[in-house]
Amino acid sequence: MTLDTEEIKLSEKLQKMYQEFLIYVEQENVEFERTESKKLELQLKEKIQWLKRYLVHLEKGGKRIQAGADYWAQHENHKLIIEYGEDGQGNIEKDILFLWCETCSDIVSSHIKKSYRRKEFKKIKNHLGHEISPIREAQNSKKICLTCNHCIKNSIILCNEISDWFNEI
Repeated sequence: MTLDTEEIKLSEKLQKMYQEFLIYVEQENVEFERTESKKLELQLKEKIQWLKRYLVHLEKGGKRIQAGADYWAQHENHKLIIEYGEDGQGNIEKDILFLWCETCSDIVSSHIKKSYRRKEFKKIKNHLGHEISPIREAQNSKKICLTCNHCIKNSIILCNEISDWFNEI
């Protein structure tokens, strides 16, 4: 059994960072509107819980989370939107698209026009600004699809399969 020590260290670091931020939010919530503070606390607690489960998975020799479907599955029942990306200075970059989770203020995936997945970029760009939902065919189905809530025709944007181990955590 080989452990993915690099991913374990990164996950531990993220978990610690989220926990420290959660403590700050709980102690300094006078700076936030009360409902926003509680929402942020719940988002952080959800991220921390997921990282704890993921760490246990990695420590047992489990595989690393894969970009795409595994991340989509993490954001089931969340409100996602497709937005343009930004460059290092915060300027809009039209050759980069983000699938942004408004529920937990997180980037779910990024798509670059110049990459080998050019068709994928075009499909996603057709839904720029639209609300997106990651939906599985059935509750524990491996197949998950990004579905546009604004489009009646062609509502399914992309489909992929999540990792075999994902439902375990």
